[in-house]
Amino acid sequence: MKASFIAVCATAVVVLASALADTRMAPRLNAASLARVEAVTSYCENVDPASDSEYVSRVAGAMRGHSDSEVQSARNSSEYRQALAQANETLAKVAASSAVRACTRSGSRPSN
Repeated sequence: MKASFIAVCATAVVVLASALADTRMAPRLNAASLARVEAVTSYCENVDPASDSEYVSRVAGAMRGHSDSEVQSARNSSEYRQALAQANETLAKVAASSAVRACTRSGSRPSN
């Protein structure tokens, strides 16, 4: 019985330590993911300017918890530039007639 109690206490300490470590460390900003979010958002802002503020808030949400210097560093990386170029190339192929609907469906803009 005493061994079980010690095992439970040890497990609780490990779980609490893990939880505290997770709250102290923000996840690393992924440059390629940031590039894709910004490419899609920029594209949607251009095809649906009436919803510009909604798209801007999406980018702000993606950067929440990251310092300006971390965001700038990600934007200056080759990984960011490559992902941005690929995303823009793909988005250039989207038919203008379905662009707003595509932005809405992708979650870049909330449905009305």
